[in-house]
Amino acid sequence: MTTIHHEVQANCPPEKVWALLSDLEAVQRYNPTVRTATVRGARRTGVGAERACELVPKGRVVERVTHWEDGRAVGLEVAESDWPIHFMRWVTRLEPAGATTRITQSLEYKVKFGPVGWLLDNLVMKRKLTSTLDEVFASLVKHAEGAK
Repeated sequence: MTTIHHEVQANCPPEKVWALLSDLEAVQRYNPTVRTATVRGARRTGVGAERACELVPKGRVVERVTHWEDGRAVGLEVAESDWPIHFMRWVTRLEPAGATTRITQSLEYKVKFGPVGWLLDNLVMKRKLTSTLDEVFASLVKHAEGAK
């Protein structure tokens, strides 16, 4: 299993960041790898809510909410995808830090294909995923702070 940690600061209160994270379809506004996001089913928030994301340049993933602390944390897992993974899950947490917000995320995943998957992860996948998440968090912060 591989774990990736991220931590960033947003120059705005946690409520602004939470407004984006708690709106499951808003991921298409701040994640450059998501073309569209649509909530599946009647549940729009809370544990059990799901979203389907059409990806750039191609592909699709379904994510399910597994953790929900209103205003403080949201956790998701990949429920369906064509990625070479056994599982992927993460929790994003918000903490007030004076007039700013500390955003942290811990993401865990396990690749398929045994030793070949391990090699693929260590040579390519972890680095690419970390770089993509760097972009996602930078964009999330910009949107939360009100920049376009």
